[in-house]
Amino acid sequence: MTASPLHYGTVQPDDLDAVTELVKLLRWPHRREDIDLFMRLGAGHAAKDEAGSLQGVALWWAFEPAAARLGLVMVNPDSQGRGIGRRLVQQVLDDAADRSMMLLATEAGKPLYDKLGFETVGACRQYQGTCEGRPAPDPQIRPATPDDMPAILSLDRTAFGAGRADALQALSEIGRVAVIDPGSGIAGYAIERNFGRGTVVGPIVAGSETDAIRLFRALALPGFVRVDAPVGCDGFARFIEDQGLAAVGADSPVMVRGSWPEPAGQARLFALSSHALG
Repeated sequence: MTASPLHYGTVQPDDLDAVTELVKLLRWPHRREDIDLFMRLGAGHAAKDEAGSLQGVALWWAFEPAAARLGLVMVNPDSQGRGIGRRLVQQVLDDAADRSMMLLATEAGKPLYDKLGFETVGACRQYQGTCEGRPAPDPQIRPATPDDMPAILSLDRTAFGAGRADALQALSEIGRVAVIDPGSGIAGYAIERNFGRGTVVGPIVAGSETDAIRLFRALALPGFVRVDAPVGCDGFARFIEDQGLAAVGADSPVMVRGSWPEPAGQARLFALSSHALG
């Protein structure tokens, strides 16, 4: 039986329900609200069959003129093997033009990204579980205020390598933001928000693992918590494991196409906001 022809086009707001159903089909944890946020912050391409049923999608997010991230690349299992993922990703790369592109690859997707010129530059590990700790008061950590946003954006840019003001503003509006304020300026920040099966703590940006741990302790609530941490943050990883979280699944390769802007300064990213947004 010949598969029906596919029609390719840009992702539209009214594709939200179809993308949500595809996420459920693949058993990813994202809620409809999570997907809606990612779609509003980014753009992408979709493949549909003659009946208008979504068979594949790929989204991307632009950060300043030189950088972008690729994510939510999904193909209906019934339509895999038809080159849908490759075509969708190539369309995103064409849109991004000369931007450097970063992504977190799945085991199944990595061979495609290798062929498209992405190189592995690191790895990310997912931790999740029932957090047994309780928020711990810290005299230098306080809730962020709107006046803190310029300093948060500046600090994040030094750690992430590119500015992502729209993404962080959106995350701050739906989550709880804490900052380390020793009295001489913002030295770190973190965001906790609802996501998937519970909550996610991330991003966490700090100048040391000790400060990253302090921010996690200030925000993590008892219950199901997820953290996506770059591999190599061993002290931070041991701490969150002691709090009840455990590494799950295989590490996700961090892959880059082009030259990703180098972080500047001491601050580093100890936890991602999501696989999509970094």
